[in-house]
Amino acid sequence: MNGHHVMNFLDRPFHGNFKVQADHTYTGFFHYHPGLEFLYVHQGDGTVVLEQQVYKIEQGALFIFQPFQLHHVKAQLSKETPYIRSTIHFDPEVFNRYFQSFYEIDRFFQYIWKGSLTKQVFPSFSEQLPIEPLISYYKEKITESVGNLKLEYQALLLQQLMVFLYDGLNQSESLNSYSLRTTTHTEDILQWVEQHFSEPFKLEAIAEELHLSKYHISHLFKRDTGSTITNYILARRIKEACMLLSTTQLSISEIGLSVGWPIPSHFVHQFKMITGMTPLQFRKDRASNARM
Repeated sequence: MNGHHVMNFLDRPFHGNFKVQADHTYTGFFHYHPGLEFLYVHQGDGTVVLEQQVYKIEQGALFIFQPFQLHHVKAQLSKETPYIRSTIHFDPEVFNRYFQSFYEIDRFFQYIWKGSLTKQVFPSFSEQLPIEPLISYYKEKITESVGNLKLEYQALLLQQLMVFLYDGLNQSESLNSYSLRTTTHTEDILQWVEQHFSEPFKLEAIAEELHLSKYHISHLFKRDTGSTITNYILARRIKEACMLLSTTQLSISEIGLSVGWPIPSHFVHQFKMITGMTPLQFRKDRASNARM
């Protein structure tokens, strides 16, 4: 089986599966994801195919997969050698802001996200840096927390992983002159939406900027994300509104205007249709949970 793995980053920008043991039904296949992925091997044997290279799965190894980068993970399962791994898939657009206060680490994060990487596999990573206790600590914290605190713990884990990677590379990569990797059309569409989601949407505008037909753009986006562009923009506006309702004192009408709904009643209607509550109810609910 070859293809993509549609992962919903709109509802959950971070998907962490920690210390999971594969069962006998596990089969590897070529696939890709819309976000960044870290794969850490606690125990196991097998191979990873990435960029026409074959790498060995071994205890303590760390792998990085960039957005829409095709890869194949195949573990050799046996009673003597189980495959136990931790995987983190996350939306770099969402967590980008958590790195912006740290100049060097932010530049390194941009490189891992968008750069043409010369190294994506780190054998014996656990012998160099304390990644095992890091995963154990944040597994517990992320599991037991909710709301904004959960998001902040997820961001802290990603920040620390980025510091580990920065040290693991021994700063041998030149961040001053790294080249950008070639992005897919779907990534270009996602980046366009990120810049324009609060504006009135016209498919013709994306088609003109990316020099692609409207049909081709719609087809590619649906294939790679499982969503239409219109539904994605709607969900992206709601996600932004939720963040503003939770973290600012802006009025309901101001938030509606900032995310692309200048008519307050339209904003309230769309928000309730997606979330099941009005913006005011959502704000009160989040404030109540934060006090618990």
